[in-house]
Amino acid sequence: MELMKAARLKAVHGMLSVDSVPVPQLDAGDVLVDIRAAGICHSDINYRDGVSPVARLPMILGHEIAGVIVKKGASATGIDEGDRVCVHYVISCGKCGFCVSDRENYCDKYQMIGKDVDGGFAEYVRVPARNVLKLPDSIPFEQAAILGCAVSTAYHALKRGRAKAGDTVLINGVGGLGVHAVQLASRIFDARVVIAVDVLDEKLKMAGNLGADEAVNFTKGDSMERIRKITDGRLADVVIDFVGHKRTIENVIHWTGKGGRLVVVGISTDEVSLQPYTTIIGKEMEIVGVNDHLKSELAQLVHYVASDRLDLSRSITHRVALGDVNRGMQILTENIGNPIRVVVTK
Repeated sequence: MELMKAARLKAVHGMLSVDSVPVPQLDAGDVLVDIRAAGICHSDINYRDGVSPVARLPMILGHEIAGVIVKKGASATGIDEGDRVCVHYVISCGKCGFCVSDRENYCDKYQMIGKDVDGGFAEYVRVPARNVLKLPDSIPFEQAAILGCAVSTAYHALKRGRAKAGDTVLINGVGGLGVHAVQLASRIFDARVVIAVDVLDEKLKMAGNLGADEAVNFTKGDSMERIRKITDGRLADVVIDFVGHKRTIENVIHWTGKGGRLVVVGISTDEVSLQPYTTIIGKEMEIVGVNDHLKSELAQLVHYVASDRLDLSRSITHRVALGDVNRGMQILTENIGNPIRVVVTK
């Protein structure tokens, strides 16, 4: 039996265990990916800590994956051995009403790679052939891996918020997803003003380098008054919250202007209290949830990077080997060295 190394979560709150496990066997419609890069996401920390439980234990975490096809099943089409690919982590049936209407993240049989089935903190991963997208040679594996969540979820959030040219877009939390939302809002959605909000000046400086027009440190002064001044009292058309904590949501709802959209992305178990009349009703604002992204959006992002409309050259701030994956998790958890994305590389 051929074996591979894989980092598995065996117990909630536990360290990942790097073990030798069997290389996955393929069904007819599957491909086997030799993993060259796998991003570490805050969601992986949430899975480790039980904030969002995985389907079973042990589980190989990791859902931001890029690599090379080394084997394919008998009925796997549209892909060849040797192809460079990135992975769409939403496994869907392809047949239900949601799937056929390009909403596979709602699929009746939804599964997530790295949460419901084994993922990318390993030497190889088995995925359905329809879950891989070919990569041009110009896109490095590290950048392709983070397209699978850090960039695509931010892109989906802006689309869910119906961001458009001329809007004022406020990004709350400029970590691994937020910094990409800043660049996307500026470069792809043509926002008139992009406001970055965070509690760390170094992250706000980074956001400015990536396209934010204004920076607000939440811990310094009256953030509401600062945002009013920036927007001439109109507040933001689109507010995207990547933090998810009770305090942040109860604040950002007030930063959303009349007819605006508050897009909630950050994962938390906190309960939030709202006064509907002075928030939602009085301003006719919307609160929109975000869960994952679509394969069609991932394909668009591959095009944007390949055509230089999107620059991910500064997104990979830390690299670790598979055997040091727990160190990578620690870097992200403790914000060591101001990480944007930590990537497990081969």
